[in-house]
Amino acid sequence: MALTDERFERTEVAVREAGLAALIQSLGYADAVRFVTQLGEGRGDYLKWQEQVFGDANVDEIYEQAQKHWEKRAS
Repeated sequence: MALTDERFERTEVAVREAGLAALIQSLGYADAVRFVTQLGEGRGDYLKWQEQVFGDANVDEIYEQAQKHWEKRAS
């Protein structure tokens, strides 16, 4: 895709979703989250956030939840 002055074809939400999907595909879920959190202004606590989001879930449980989410979105 060439860089041009044409109007963007995707909405901001679509760009974010595609970007996150590409990060997850390239880095995996955990490293994609780590990367995105580094883009912020340095506020917050990643470990507290991780605990709030994932709780005591193990990697397999998180993967299953993510897979169900993506399957649901695709249908």
